[in-house]
Amino acid sequence: MNLHDIKHFILDLDGTLWDTSEISARAYNQALRKDGRCGLIVTAATIRKEFGRPDQEIANDLFPSFDPSVRSELMHLCDISNTTTLKETNDPMLYPDVPSTLEALSHRSRFYMVSNCGTGYIEMFLEKYNLNSYITDTECCGNTGKGKAENICILMERNKIDSAVYVGDTAGDYNAAAKAGIPFIFASYGYGQVPESCLTIRRFSDLLALTQSGC
Repeated sequence: MNLHDIKHFILDLDGTLWDTSEISARAYNQALRKDGRCGLIVTAATIRKEFGRPDQEIANDLFPSFDPSVRSELMHLCDISNTTTLKETNDPMLYPDVPSTLEALSHRSRFYMVSNCGTGYIEMFLEKYNLNSYITDTECCGNTGKGKAENICILMERNKIDSAVYVGDTAGDYNAAAKAGIPFIFASYGYGQVPESCLTIRRFSDLLALTQSGC
């Protein structure tokens, strides 16, 4: 794969562009304590393990003893608390050099985002860090009810993209890219591991070197 030939980069969010694990754990616990039905204590390690998956899968993991409808209710409360907390906090979460790397590459490449998050989460992130101008289009599970691979395909079809690469940090991201039929770049600084990948970046700014040298 020669990155000089790829003009479209589709980005994951959690674990790829920012690390919210400590703050998200706090937000989940606040929501659960306020609700009172579940005594689970969520940790940053829990968040790193679960984020990147669809909400229903996360809910099934976190709240297995509850009926499906209650799992969904608890997940919804956690999502609201998480989005609000992340929007309002001033704690550092963005990985180093994300804005500057997007700025440097935006002159020759277009960026998109596909995440398994709920509706409004990507928009909150982009507004918080003033990154809207670098992102051409987004899609998420909350909007479509579909998985990441399907949403990658939806976004590519909508934007008439023939060739793209997906940048993510988990095996789920790797599998989604493979299912969508596009190459994958593994962000090894993120939340997960992948069985294999053509390319690995150890910091987001490594994309600059890759696009200059190719692969």
